Amino acid sequence: MRICERGTHKDIALQVKRIINCTGANCDYRRLQHPLIASLQEQRLIRPNALAMGINTAPNGALIDADGNASQMLYTLGTPRKGNLWETTAVPEIRVQAANLAQELLKSLKPKTYAPVGGDWFIGNPLFVLRKPPMLFCQLFDKESSTYTYLIADSESKTAILIDPVLEQVERDLQILHELGLTLHYCLETHIHADHITATDRLRMLTGCLGVVPEKTQASCADCYIADGDILQLGSVEIKAIATPGHTNSHMAYLVNDTHLLTGDALFIRGCGRTDFQYGDAGLLYDAVTQKLFTLPDDTLVYPGHDYQGRTVSTIGEEKLWNPRFAGLSRSQFIELMNNLNLPMPKKMLEAVPANQHCGKVLMALDYQI
Repeated sequence: MRICERGTHKDIALQVKRIINCTGANCDYRRLQHPLIASLQEQRLIRPNALAMGINTAPNGALIDADGNASQMLYTLGTPRKGNLWETTAVPEIRVQAANLAQELLKSLKPKTYAPVGGDWFIGNPLFVLRKPPMLFCQLFDKESSTYTYLIADSESKTAILIDPVLEQVERDLQILHELGLTLHYCLETHIHADHITATDRLRMLTGCLGVVPEKTQASCADCYIADGDILQLGSVEIKAIATPGHTNSHMAYLVNDTHLLTGDALFIRGCGRTDFQYGDAGLLYDAVTQKLFTLPDDTLVYPGHDYQGRTVSTIGEEKLWNPRFAGLSRSQFIELMNNLNLPMPKKMLEAVPANQHCGKVLMALDYQI
């Protein structure tokens, strides 16, 4: 076999007995036994890549047929484009491809008339409404701490905010900001975390963004504080703070554009945050969730600060009906339940809490023994 050495681009010839493909799942479309692939091949609507990796596609994702013509109707993304793009199997690449493909497909719409009405764009038939997207909303995940970080941006000004960023994921967040052409204005915290160290200080140093924490937080590092009812504005995006004490004494939830509720550790999907440290109070948490969050419209989307079972989003209506911590429980029953959970302390608590009181700046303690 002949290989090209990385860096030097020197050709090297090797005598080998076997070649093992370590590039991941099989993507040789000439051998796949799938009805859709077989049908496309029979109709000569696809052409397998010469490297036996996926199929040939045009730069916009259109399928290239057996005669070398790009389709005007058939498109793909992800693994099928591996032969052309190679880096095409992970979420960051697929997300960008999906956004680009969406723009490509929108080009095929040929409306006869446009008429702006109250911020909505009506195309042709007034019953068909195409709304201009008010914001970019991205849910990111840290596997070690099961933490969700939320990237929110105004689609026109390209100004962005990160909510509950994680120190170990700074490079990921910077890459996404770069890929999407966004300028980070704020890092916003729901509370002082005990299970991970925030990336606010690091991102503030690298991007010049401002660190925003809830008022009454024992943190002297914030550029500004946010109080109950305050609104943080990013172009057309409004982020309203809702005080939800109980998990900690200074916890905040954030309602984005009246549709997306970031609940932090106050309300999980089918659960809630613990109340046994950092001045937690089960009664206050019950009041905050039932009297504030559960009074929002049932179709309000619920995005928690953590999830340990792979769930990503719920609604206020679902949680009112099915959350076992609240549904059918009185305030006293909830307090008794929370006071008897007997959970182990978070593994990073002794490190995370003091660091997060300084917006993620890790304090070094030197022990000199003489």
